[in-house]
Amino acid sequence: WPRAMSEVEFVLLRHGQTRWNREGIIQGQEDAELDGDGVTQAKALGAALAGGRFGTIDAVASSDLSRASETAYRVADALNMPASTVTLHEELRERHMGVLQGVSRRDADALMPEIWRTFRRGSDDDYAVPGGGESYNDHWDRAVGWMEHAAAKVYPHGARVAVVTHGGTLHVLKDRCDVDDPPRGDARRRRGVVHNCSVGVIRICVDASGDRRGWRCIAWGDTSHLDEADVGSLPHGFGGEAGGV
Repeated sequence: WPRAMSEVEFVLLRHGQTRWNREGIIQGQEDAELDGDGVTQAKALGAALAGGRFGTIDAVASSDLSRASETAYRVADALNMPASTVTLHEELRERHMGVLQGVSRRDADALMPEIWRTFRRGSDDDYAVPGGGESYNDHWDRAVGWMEHAAAKVYPHGARVAVVTHGGTLHVLKDRCDVDDPPRGDARRRRGVVHNCSVGVIRICVDASGDRRGWRCIAWGDTSHLDEADVGSLPHGFGGEAGGV
């Protein structure tokens, strides 16, 4: 990439587990808090980052939803960063799921089958769930726009920023990486399920105007730090599949 462009690495972290994750309830932008397992996961994640497992961290940014911000504050504490330095951003929220928010997946399929199945098919990127929901394209514009602005205008060249966000948002960011940097045969960079408190690393190169940009995926969905700390995560990764929520 041209030297005139700014390059920033983002260490992408999914929030810790919530009761709604465990019970298969669609969260969207509802404000579910971490459960006991989620707190344990966040502590293990913070310890791994503090130990330098995923490289240096210069700043911490997060979705403003509680499950993400709670995780971010625990990460910052482990890194000896004051909580006041953690920046919270609406743009990093999960996709808004309209009438499906707060409904279990089982009930969504039984009570609103057409809405649920249209969302799950994912064949229409402009489809927004009724009740104020966002489309995939809305979610893309919001999350990708924030990341590119942050790389161009907020963080200096060479910075490494921990970003705590949500399963659906992470998949949008991975999709954006794949436009410029297809994973091909590298299984470590395939999208798959993104588990709670997993770690990915992407690199964004952008010029000051934002007109030229490039995304690369360095690592994706790493849970080895949880395994080594003997901290489990939900095997189904509710909220961590392609659709998020």
